[in-house]
Amino acid sequence: MLTPAPRPLPNFKPNLLLFALTIWLGLFCWTGTASAQFHFRDYLGKPKTPQPDEIKAVAALMVDAKTGQVLFARNETTHLLPASTTKLMTALIVRERLGGLNGNVVVSPDDRAEPSNIPVVPGETISVDTLFHALLIESANDSARTLGRSVAGSTTAFVQMMNEKALAMGLFNTHFYNPNGLPAPTGTHYTCCADLMKIFQAVLKYPDLRKIMSTKEYTIHTASGVHNLRNHNRLLGYYPGMGPAKTGWTEASRHTYACSVTQNGREILLVLLDSPNKWADTQILYNWAFAQQGASGSAGFSNPPPAGPDQ
Repeated sequence: MLTPAPRPLPNFKPNLLLFALTIWLGLFCWTGTASAQFHFRDYLGKPKTPQPDEIKAVAALMVDAKTGQVLFARNETTHLLPASTTKLMTALIVRERLGGLNGNVVVSPDDRAEPSNIPVVPGETISVDTLFHALLIESANDSARTLGRSVAGSTTAFVQMMNEKALAMGLFNTHFYNPNGLPAPTGTHYTCCADLMKIFQAVLKYPDLRKIMSTKEYTIHTASGVHNLRNHNRLLGYYPGMGPAKTGWTEASRHTYACSVTQNGREILLVLLDSPNKWADTQILYNWAFAQQGASGSAGFSNPPPAGPDQ
């Protein structure tokens, strides 16, 4: 007769040790909600704000509008092509000479210009207010010639007036060849970020010009028909706090830009010259600048703005 061997009793010691170790480790590592949040932030992290040196523009200058403090500068005295930001000086001189936006102008055949125009019709009478809207919203080249000629007698005389004004303002790295920024002979039409900033600041002193440059769409009636002007500033109505601005672009100059953004009561001005993409550069610089004062959560975007013209 077979006698069954006694079954060994189960050994619980290793399992008990493993269970105790698991409990001990859990209590040691768990310190409550705050610790869990810390580890979550530590491992996932917030997206990093791109630094200003990451912009692609050849030259840039960013300043606090109230204090004049320079927040960022790159090649701010380098001579570069301004393209249609030239129209800021045109607007400044005409606004000062006329003392406002009142009055009318009879168009001359010499006032016509391509591209980006109303177009004006020789012999027609256009209000100064209409011409200023076309100049600063649609960046109309014929408006620049019409306004300049109206206060100086001829385009040549107005360009001389522009260069005299530049010297009077201490803009020694600026010279103009025309009132609209169209391509000119090498070395005859240039500015720098430091000088363009001074021109932009002078223009911003006029509330009526600020308002026009902050207008997204505007309708005018001229001899050539009804024209719906659309602001070339793609960041207007897209980037939070975007205000008055003037854009520019030619194949030689690439993107140029002068703009103002206000967030949390602080206005910051920016000028860019020779940028491959002013929309991207602008967002990088403003996101960074406002993040310095604790506004990083709502500073803006880093995405392509709506499509549109760049002149």
